[in-house]
Amino acid sequence: MNNLMLTNVVPSNLTPARNKSSKVNLYSSALITFTFISAIALLNICQKANAAETTEKPAHLVSVESVKKEQVKPSIWLPANVISRKNSPISAEQTGQLLWIEDVGSQVKKGQLLAQIDDRHLKLQLARQRAQVKQHQADVDYLTGQKARFLKLREKNNSALSEYERVNKDLTIAINEVAALNISVEQTLLSLEKTVIRAPFSGNISQRFAHIGELISIGRPLVQLIDTKNLDIKIAAPISIAPFLQRGSKVMVKWNQNLLELPVRTWSQAGDQASRTFDVRLAADGVAMLAGTAVTVSLPKQSPKEAILVPRDALMLRENETYVLTIDNDQQAQKVSVLVGQGVNRWVSVTGALSVNDSVVVRGGERLQSGEKVRFIEDKKEGLVANVN
Repeated sequence: MNNLMLTNVVPSNLTPARNKSSKVNLYSSALITFTFISAIALLNICQKANAAETTEKPAHLVSVESVKKEQVKPSIWLPANVISRKNSPISAEQTGQLLWIEDVGSQVKKGQLLAQIDDRHLKLQLARQRAQVKQHQADVDYLTGQKARFLKLREKNNSALSEYERVNKDLTIAINEVAALNISVEQTLLSLEKTVIRAPFSGNISQRFAHIGELISIGRPLVQLIDTKNLDIKIAAPISIAPFLQRGSKVMVKWNQNLLELPVRTWSQAGDQASRTFDVRLAADGVAMLAGTAVTVSLPKQSPKEAILVPRDALMLRENETYVLTIDNDQQAQKVSVLVGQGVNRWVSVTGALSVNDSVVVRGGERLQSGEKVRFIEDKKEGLVANVN
């Protein structure tokens, strides 16, 4: 009985400690509950903010067109290079010290000064020759007077015929001497003109082969002048496609991430026996490309046959692939890789997993990713357009 009573009796000195522990536990529980509720509230606020942001984001409009099938010429893609029709090393035509030369990268017009060679020795030569002309012209004037006087004497038989003939001979020699000296003067004037090197056509200075102060000899190249406006695209094409080329017909050219349509200007009528290729040139006048740029060109290789056509704007040109975006039955965008063929106005033939009447995106596809949902809206101006969710 005493043991039981001792067990049930709590010492008075332990009661305050136990009460203090209970208060701490209660405070901790309340703090945890408050933190949990605050986290839930913050999460709800973030979700609402994200939802508001999502709903406020404007939809991207894209337009689509249908794939069609028409007859086109099958083509082959070949590597090509951009070249200038006029690309010349401009050489010196006189010997002398180089006084001035145009800098690399300068754009010059036809007739503009490119280089200047020292011409002092030629000017001295010209002065000497003109003095000789005057000297021999004086002989001509004197002998002309003598011939007139001997002619009068001959009429009166006061002069020997031999004297008259000698004067006439000397006069003829003097006249010829003056003519020869005048030709020398003209040659020197031409040499003086050649000390000033001018551009034979408008273009750009791509290289410089000499420097101011150097002694220049005849025939030495001074600068490389390239016509940057009149460009050609040169292709080494297989001889087998020659029957399918037409002068003036337009073909596709792929340059960086651009597709151009350029006309066939001309081609060689003889092929290379080693490579079995011949030279084809496309006119690229006015195209903002540098000579030496590498491009690829689509040339016809067979007679016309049916092919799948898509609008040129539907092609997405990337560094490693070319593709189009189609819209499937679930209203989702799907990427389809294609190989580009011959162009027909604003359409281009392609090879890939496409069928007639497939819808391909022609505008707004830059932001549209494969697998994104779309919904269509009929618009008379824009055609068939879609809202990207």
